[in-house]
Amino acid sequence: MDSFTFLDKIINESFIREPYIKKSWWATDLNSCLRGVFYRRKGLPPTSTIPPDRMGIMEVGKIVEEWIVNKVKQSGNLIAEQLRIEAPEYEASGKVDLILNEGGKPVLYEIKSTNSFSFKYKLKNRQPQPQHKLQTLFYLWRLRNYGHQDCPEVDFSNLQGRLIYVSRDDLNRLIIPLDYSEVAIKPIIDQLEILNTSWKMDELPPVPEPVVFDEEKGKWIINFVCDFCAYHELCAGRDWRAKAEQEVKERNATLEN
Repeated sequence: MDSFTFLDKIINESFIREPYIKKSWWATDLNSCLRGVFYRRKGLPPTSTIPPDRMGIMEVGKIVEEWIVNKVKQSGNLIAEQLRIEAPEYEASGKVDLILNEGGKPVLYEIKSTNSFSFKYKLKNRQPQPQHKLQTLFYLWRLRNYGHQDCPEVDFSNLQGRLIYVSRDDLNRLIIPLDYSEVAIKPIIDQLEILNTSWKMDELPPVPEPVVFDEEKGKWIINFVCDFCAYHELCAGRDWRAKAEQEVKERNATLEN
């Protein structure tokens, strides 16, 4: 084994995670494959593994988050980081990246790193990705209505939430404020109710469509929800991706005509 391969082996092995028992739904489950989420909580072994390049993206995301949190700490304006948020009646939980004191008022930030292509698109349309939006709204919903036992002195009743996208190329940043309302949190409650009903009845949640239209790229693509689900072969068979790729090809061909 040469030194380059040996180094790769060390890094790739560092991505391996020990399996653990999932005792609740997570905020990051929102707008993902609900059936895959169900399988994971059941403790089923995944049918596919996350490749090293995607694991690397997640690791970079953690590094970016730590960088931002450290800057806030140095400023003296940190209220909380990695604050655990619970929704016991829905068996759901998650962790807030950052709560900052801005002029005496708390502001919640959820930090996401992204590639340069996606970052440039977000600079134009100023819209968050749906799964990131629901995750952040979940935290706002719980804190606004229930506060937090670890921050009893903080009034969260009018807490504002923002998504901050950070370009992995140059650490350039885009901050997108979120509008909180009862209408905005309805999809969160709907999805959690689907998961809890499925769990209670021991019935599988619905399967997402394998092909969707991507507004950023202006073409049909394989649904990231299916692509990132480690259990999708259980639902759609081992050849699901080949079929989806063919469907993408056919649909995009009609766009060019």
